Amino acid sequence: MDFTFTSKQQEVIELCRELAKDFAKRAGEHDRDRTAPEENYEKLREAGLFGIAIPEKYGGLGIGFLGYVAAMEELAQGCASTANSFNMHANATGAILQHPDVPETVKQRVVDLALKEHKLMCTSVSEPTSSSLLATSYTPSLEACRVEGGYTLHGKKAFASMFESSDYVYLYAHPEGDPNPQASIGFLVPINGGKMPGVTVHDVWDPLGMRATRSNTVEYDGAFVPDEFVLHQTDEFLNDFIIRGANWSFAGFAAVYLGVGMGILNYARELLGSRKAKGFAQPQGFHPDIRRRIGTMASELEAAKFSMYHAAWYSDTYGPSLQTFHHFLRAKYMIAKATMNAAQSASIACGIHGLMKELPLERMIRDAATAPIMPPNIDACADQVGLLTMGLNPAEAMPPLKSLEPLTTVQVGGKGA
Repeated sequence: MDFTFTSKQQEVIELCRELAKDFAKRAGEHDRDRTAPEENYEKLREAGLFGIAIPEKYGGLGIGFLGYVAAMEELAQGCASTANSFNMHANATGAILQHPDVPETVKQRVVDLALKEHKLMCTSVSEPTSSSLLATSYTPSLEACRVEGGYTLHGKKAFASMFESSDYVYLYAHPEGDPNPQASIGFLVPINGGKMPGVTVHDVWDPLGMRATRSNTVEYDGAFVPDEFVLHQTDEFLNDFIIRGANWSFAGFAAVYLGVGMGILNYARELLGSRKAKGFAQPQGFHPDIRRRIGTMASELEAAKFSMYHAAWYSDTYGPSLQTFHHFLRAKYMIAKATMNAAQSASIACGIHGLMKELPLERMIRDAATAPIMPPNIDACADQVGLLTMGLNPAEAMPPLKSLEPLTTVQVGGKGA
């Protein structure tokens, strides 16, 4: 197990660190106005980062998931909304190129779109009825109806980050009339920033944190997708997208929130290590309560970081598997917990000076509020980690809620894993 970065990985990490400094200058404005950071996406394109998740054999940066995790950790410290949204581009390109059922000709087209035509992509899986606590609720109800030359899409997707800024969206839809709720078709849909006929963006995104992700609801009413943009079909959506593709389906988000936590720690460390209270000769950092809070934050975040680095290394080394999924679940849990705790400790330690809206800590604390609920949420992670740690098949666990209708059994670790 070696977490030493290659020269190429280190180059990308340092590039993202420098971009983060620039993004931080506008992060407050985009957060306040909940506007898309278009200039940041353009700078990512100019920096050659549209290929950050593309393997070297396809002409991408080839930094692996470990390199990607470390890069996102840096980027998120400048503007978490930019990092969280751009993660959707990496999700789309990385997941498609990793998928064994996507034909090589289709993969090459995706590569050309990203690297030669500089097209920005997003991923849209959540729907208005999805729950980050219940994995089966992510099976798509967006319907794909077969027509001459392709499909038409009918239904809604929710929390579609960066949709209005993207040229293409990677999504799954359920084939019309198929009785298997997990039957799905993967598409790469040309959307032209949401201006595609049959597509309506509902501007509902006005949350506490991650405001500049523009994660609005998108309605599809007969949007036509040509056959050439069909990626693959599956009868096991959960195994196919979430378990086998755990690195891109949820671990990329975790890396972003690790960056949020580290940003909170660094802000608190610098502020409290230098600020003096009236009548005292030493900075407040010498106070035992402050020392303990900073020490706890640093310890928890460092442990979370290396849990994620280990999961990323394992994924790069051994590929998709149930064990890889298990590693990522543990890392996601630890990052959510550590970031949530860091936000609470920093707000107490820094006091009102850290909660004024013109200061970046206040924004980072609000962004951190979404860490434990980003899918799979912290309770779902703990639940699945518990089952897998005991060697139990999650598919055999009793459903937590009564279903409206029987669902096809999710055979965890089946052919999709």
